[in-house]
Amino acid sequence: MKKIALLFCVLSLVLTGCTKKEEAKTIRVAVCPTSPPNLYEENGKYLGLDLELFEGFSAARGYKYQITAYDWQGMLGAVMAGQADVAFSGISITEKRKEKMDFSAPYMDNTWNLVSLKKRNILITDLAQLKKYSIGFPRGMAYSAFIKDDLEPKGIYRLDAAKMYPTYNEVLADLQNGNLDLAFLDGSVASVYKKKLDIQDSYVFTGFDTFGLAFPKGSPLRDDFDRYLKELGPEKLQALIGKWLG
Repeated sequence: MKKIALLFCVLSLVLTGCTKKEEAKTIRVAVCPTSPPNLYEENGKYLGLDLELFEGFSAARGYKYQITAYDWQGMLGAVMAGQADVAFSGISITEKRKEKMDFSAPYMDNTWNLVSLKKRNILITDLAQLKKYSIGFPRGMAYSAFIKDDLEPKGIYRLDAAKMYPTYNEVLADLQNGNLDLAFLDGSVASVYKKKLDIQDSYVFTGFDTFGLAFPKGSPLRDDFDRYLKELGPEKLQALIGKWLG
């Protein structure tokens, strides 16, 4: 009986260990599914460049993952609070964000586009013109720091004059309804919506923004993902980006 009891204990430990090991392989993913082509929802399914990139990483490492959708600010908050192991939806790497979370190596460059309705035909030739217009974007976006730290000190535009929304969906709805003059969009997002909506670029900021995956501070998963990016190589990465941006 003692041998049977001992054997039962050993089997219990083995099974418990396997369960914990399996649970450890399930990555908690936070997304904001309103940022096409990087991450969006269509017919009840999540799609996008970022997801395909992460799926490749997960398959290569034998990880499983579980996605939870948030608004933009909630997605970043989930990472900072340790409620998510990673977040992606076309997230800009900024110095302010790096104080609170760790980022992967950049996987793509990005522009920031101020867009307007074509019928309004707003064209910004001098940033001083921005004072005449209302500007909107989702809460928690990197545009806030840009306005606060760059445009505001130069007297170009004040952050408290900007309109904040939960996601791009609400921003674009207000733009179309005439309640907003200009919408701040990531270039990748703008490239998608310009095909669907009657909007145009009024001004494009270039040369200083890159996207990365966001991880909690000190996450070993970040280092593993960076190794995967190197294994993937620039050619395959650019082919993936071209697939979604083309």
